[in-house]
Amino acid sequence: MNRNRAVKREKRRLSQENATSWDVTVLSFRLVFQRIQFWIQPNIWFVLLSIPVLTSPGAKAAMTYTISKGLRDPGGSRVNPHKAMKKGFFTYVGRALLLSLIKWLAFLLIIISIYYWLSIGESTPLRFVSIVSFYGLVMWWLSIGYLYPIMLTYPAMPVHKIAKQAFLLAFGNPFDSLLFAVINTLLLAFGFILLGPILLIIPAFCSILSLHGYWFLTGEEIPGFMEISEYERKHYSIDKSYKD
Repeated sequence: MNRNRAVKREKRRLSQENATSWDVTVLSFRLVFQRIQFWIQPNIWFVLLSIPVLTSPGAKAAMTYTISKGLRDPGGSRVNPHKAMKKGFFTYVGRALLLSLIKWLAFLLIIISIYYWLSIGESTPLRFVSIVSFYGLVMWWLSIGYLYPIMLTYPAMPVHKIAKQAFLLAFGNPFDSLLFAVINTLLLAFGFILLGPILLIIPAFCSILSLHGYWFLTGEEIPGFMEISEYERKHYSIDKSYKD
């Protein structure tokens, strides 16, 4: 009987190859509640390290790094959140700050461009150029969720190329990126409106979805689509003493 149930459960289990962006979103929701005690820890460190504005980008990079390690440790026994946050912060704080400056500079230039083209006169045909600027704003919104996952995947990549890679990924996958961006935006809005304890999980939730979305679009393995025992047997069967 138990064997039959296991077989049926295995048949019902969705594989990454057959998954859609919505399936990735549902998986992210499920993992948040399954391991909420783990995600709260890097989220608290993120909030504390973000109190000085200049260290906020490094704090987000460290949280994303820790959550990435946590997602690749589905059993929850190989990653120490405090140590991972410390390593991630000191590894990426400088590049994360520069990447954040590029991100917000691009946003500012797009807003100035939109304002300029809309203010040159109602009857001027050149006002329609603002459509390009609005499109740039949408692409900025769709691509910012991929910046930190790309930086973690390619630690030596120059930050301007990270921004370019994020834009190209969003440009090539607009509908999937739109879903991820909408969910992330709604989560952040929900967190700011309610405030309180919900902020102990929302930033981590957004990082999980961004990582899953990036891995999904680039074809990287998403551990959540595998059984924990299968994943650990595949990745940790040789070195059982591995710790991060």
